[in-house]
Amino acid sequence: MSRNNHLEHLKHSLPKDVVTYQTSFYTVALEGWRRGLKLKFHNNKRGSVPPLAYQYSLSDGENEYLFTCARGSKTSDETISIAENKSTAYEYMQKNDVPVPKSKTFTFSKSSIDEMCNYGEKLGYPLVVKPTDRGGGKGVFTNITSRKEIEECILNVRDEFRVEEVIIEQYFEGGVDYRFFVIKDKVIAVAKSYSSNIIGDGVNNIEHLISKRNKEIRKNVATKNRSIVIDDDLKTFLDEQNKSLEYIPKNKERVFVRRHGTYLGKRLNVDCTESVDPKFKEYAIKALNAIPGLPTGSIDMVINEEKNEGIVNEINTKGEIMMHVFPFEGHAIDVPKHVLEYYFPNSKSRNENFYFEFKPVKDLFLSGYADEITIPMIPEGVQYEKNFSINGERLGPRYLKQLKKKAARLYLIGHINPISKKRIEVKTIGSQDQINEFEKLINSSGTTKSKIESVIPTDFKEFEGGSNISFDIISEDE
Repeated sequence: MSRNNHLEHLKHSLPKDVVTYQTSFYTVALEGWRRGLKLKFHNNKRGSVPPLAYQYSLSDGENEYLFTCARGSKTSDETISIAENKSTAYEYMQKNDVPVPKSKTFTFSKSSIDEMCNYGEKLGYPLVVKPTDRGGGKGVFTNITSRKEIEECILNVRDEFRVEEVIIEQYFEGGVDYRFFVIKDKVIAVAKSYSSNIIGDGVNNIEHLISKRNKEIRKNVATKNRSIVIDDDLKTFLDEQNKSLEYIPKNKERVFVRRHGTYLGKRLNVDCTESVDPKFKEYAIKALNAIPGLPTGSIDMVINEEKNEGIVNEINTKGEIMMHVFPFEGHAIDVPKHVLEYYFPNSKSRNENFYFEFKPVKDLFLSGYADEITIPMIPEGVQYEKNFSINGERLGPRYLKQLKKKAARLYLIGHINPISKKRIEVKTIGSQDQINEFEKLINSSGTTKSKIESVIPTDFKEFEGGSNISFDIISEDE
């Protein structure tokens, strides 16, 4: 993997529970919060919070916008319904001279399965069958080559997804899936999705390289659930390429271990913002602007790289941006920054040292105790760090809770690490005035049972690391 496939200001700023699709909304929310905007999370699905169901709002005091993933409320519900119905979107794009696949939409209540199959055979193999209103590759069947397959796929779409309409379209052969993130008339980022693959080193065989690849996959927050599993499908596909698990690829030789168009949820993303042909960027811009009132969005395209031809096959208004912000290969693109500059052009990032934990928000929503949660504002101005070693007797749970409460009242950031009931290490982050006040409190008080013998402070130093904004007890020696 490239060493540039992360953004420096996000390297230590993602909570452990924010992974895969959740990174799309968290990184935009974090960017807005770091710019001093008021951040609220909203949940209108009490007790149920799928990764993309989180909504959040950002406000600068004058303007407030509601977001889902990277899509803000400048995009109307009417615009969303046009863009995310594939059949309708195709019509709008064709009028704007955007290349789309030859296709036809059928309504199950009006057309028979035979009619649909007849159209598919007339259109010519291979084909694609998919619902009109699903994203993320859900319900999409590709490379269909027989009437029997057409019928099976149509019935699967109807029965599995309970939809009213289905699209039958030409399969674009030899294509690679690309995603373009566009804001108005500018392409911000481009990534392509490879089916599972390994890169040879001239020494190790495919089986060993898969193990090595899986370690890399699990390190990336966007791909950590996409490990390559060695199964019969994988072995069969290798055999079709006259290869096996024992084959030793040449140095830098890329070997695909999954067939293109299969295992869609296991693909690996490669940034190609700078290398993609500019004409495809023009297609993406025209596609976005073909939909009335759509200022931002992801344009999905299939490109035959050998022929340098491509078609647009979907518009995703949510803007699931994890593949751009956390690519598996290539340079990371700071899409959240561009989104915030569009919605709040006068805002500027003020402090990249801090982030907020998301688990408490998630837990409160799941429990049904809250429908709206406001994240405390990011600390302003220069922040300092000062540590304290507190020594005494009976420094147990009661004293730790009291100490935590004092820190919280002063809006300090940091943690308490109880080494034993006789010694506690405390890390504080805040203004010098806040920390000085905290030092006075810990020097002057204990509990009825605890006894403070000494408090040994370090010198002030300007805080330059990364920290969440909470003040926690990280472990307790009961």
